[in-house]
Amino acid sequence: MSQENVEIVRGVYAGWVDGDVSSAIEHLDPAVVWEAIADAPDAGTYRGHAGVRRYMEDWLGDFDILSMDFEEVIDAGDRLVIAQRARTRGKGSGIETELPYAVAYWFRSGTILEIKEFRTKDEALEAVGLSAPGAHA
Repeated sequence: MSQENVEIVRGVYAGWVDGDVSSAIEHLDPAVVWEAIADAPDAGTYRGHAGVRRYMEDWLGDFDILSMDFEEVIDAGDRLVIAQRARTRGKGSGIETELPYAVAYWFRSGTILEIKEFRTKDEALEAVGLSAPGAHA
């Protein structure tokens, strides 16, 4: 497994959790494309550093991100799939939530080129060209 790629992803979330969006973006290719979960309230495609900054800052405007845990990391060469769990607290409500989801990452030259969020690990595996265990073609 490319531990370097895992550390790049950790760097993105460390900056975001700390509210340091500029630090988070340093790990992203300038041409990055980030697709949020299709049926989420923040659904959409965010392009380049400016688009991702807007996405992250919108989140930080509404939530404190308490943690981002990696539950499973699956290596696919220049791609990773990570089953993740975000813990947040609403800034207005104070309500804490947990969001389990999966993300597919594509890398180029030591940065993340593309990020796609999914509700399930199986969807993320399919996005990087891997079939889920037990899936039939």
